[in-house]
Amino acid sequence: MTRRVSENNHFDRVRNTAPDPVLAVLRNHIKHVIYIVKENRTYDQVLGDLEVGDGDPSLAEFPEALSPNHHALARRFVTLDNFLDSGEVSGVGWNWSVAARTTDYTEKTVPPEYAGRGLDYSWEGTNRGINVGIGTLPERVKAQPLLGAHPDPDLLPGAVDVAAPDSDAGDAGTGYIWDEALRAGLTVRNYGFFCDLSRYENPKANPGLLPISKAPFAEGKLQAISTNKSLMSLTDPYFRSFDQNAPDFYRFKEWEREFDIAARSGTLPNLTLLRLAHDHFGNFGTAEDGINTPALQFADNDYAIGMVMEKLSKSPFAGDTLVFVVEDDAQDGPDHVDAHRSIAYVIGPYVKQHAVVSERYTTVNMVHTIEAVLGLSPSSIYSAASVPMTEVFDLSQASWTYSAQVPAILRTSKLPLPASTAENTPKVPGLARDTHDAKYWQRRLGDMDYDVEDKLDVGRFNRELWKGMMGNKPYPEVRSGEDLRDNREALLAVSAH
Repeated sequence: MTRRVSENNHFDRVRNTAPDPVLAVLRNHIKHVIYIVKENRTYDQVLGDLEVGDGDPSLAEFPEALSPNHHALARRFVTLDNFLDSGEVSGVGWNWSVAARTTDYTEKTVPPEYAGRGLDYSWEGTNRGINVGIGTLPERVKAQPLLGAHPDPDLLPGAVDVAAPDSDAGDAGTGYIWDEALRAGLTVRNYGFFCDLSRYENPKANPGLLPISKAPFAEGKLQAISTNKSLMSLTDPYFRSFDQNAPDFYRFKEWEREFDIAARSGTLPNLTLLRLAHDHFGNFGTAEDGINTPALQFADNDYAIGMVMEKLSKSPFAGDTLVFVVEDDAQDGPDHVDAHRSIAYVIGPYVKQHAVVSERYTTVNMVHTIEAVLGLSPSSIYSAASVPMTEVFDLSQASWTYSAQVPAILRTSKLPLPASTAENTPKVPGLARDTHDAKYWQRRLGDMDYDVEDKLDVGRFNRELWKGMMGNKPYPEVRSGEDLRDNREALLAVSAH
């Protein structure tokens, strides 16, 4: 029976130490990985209208007009039409995304917190609202000035994160993919992962508020404080973390500032953690630069992704850097296959081009692939037992290029966008339907709390999002589960009418 359980859990893969020949080649050529984690969209919501793959165009809430770069990158490289996020919501999704596992504490506390039963978001380096990446009370008060109003000498002493996985050495708070990289002697830079979001809340009554800056480094305005002790010195303090008031456009600009320095010095980190979260949506009444509707916020996220790819493709690191993009979860959005099915990308050299890969991959497979490419030990037994995403690679495809497209809707915003050119103008120039203005969205969804991921009524949010984006079309209640890969042209034509 023990042997049967071992086989069922694929522990034989853990015992198999024979190197994969594709990964062995990649390990010799790839020196850098950029790992981008986004928020909350299903496959059909974004790529349902793609001309290839198993997408349902009738569910495409953010079609090519709003997401030209998501579509262009899926065409140019690999369309992963059977990729599933391992987490259901951000609380577990972020842990699957950065550790290929969650803990007993996380699995038991996420459901009551999401049901509004009095717990708080304690799975990205804060416990009960306290930054446990900082070990002493004086340091915590300095980092979180709101604590100084009611000092408590017994306030969560020590720097143990109850929600974090542990390393083999039992060092509580470690066990994440960046810990494996640091243990292997690699370099890491963090842009927005595991930061103290309380510094963005309550602008009228928060003495520790970190105001949004569009040029934070030049203005010397701090934008982020890490909540993970391993990332404290590795986090860009001028890169704003999860804040739905702030456009991803400016997050890209800050990442670009450091990337340009790395390009000049040849010192790009081995592992870059890059958070681009504006496909989460929210703060419609206060968002900066007019990026204040779901359509605009997704387009902002889309353009930021495109700019990262263009910047990398035109840099000295284009030949030895892979980019992995994943949603932390799909937030139970409309999808005809599964509530976990989501968009995911692998981009760069040695990646297949103009291909559809329908292998069933999950977040864990992606984490394992990153670890294998960088030569890291698996961060969990789930990672060790999973197969790497070797089907996405083609060792003959060493060169690649990309030019970012500016979603047409962004030109209605106040973002400082480049002038229109034939190269940056999408093939699908406008919107197929009215998506309403900020006043509509504020009226329908403005009562929800967007200070922390998913601190909202997900069911109501998804239905309101559908109504605002899709009009009077009935909300999808049943997943068909059909394979829609064939006869795409006819299916798209029917959906268009």
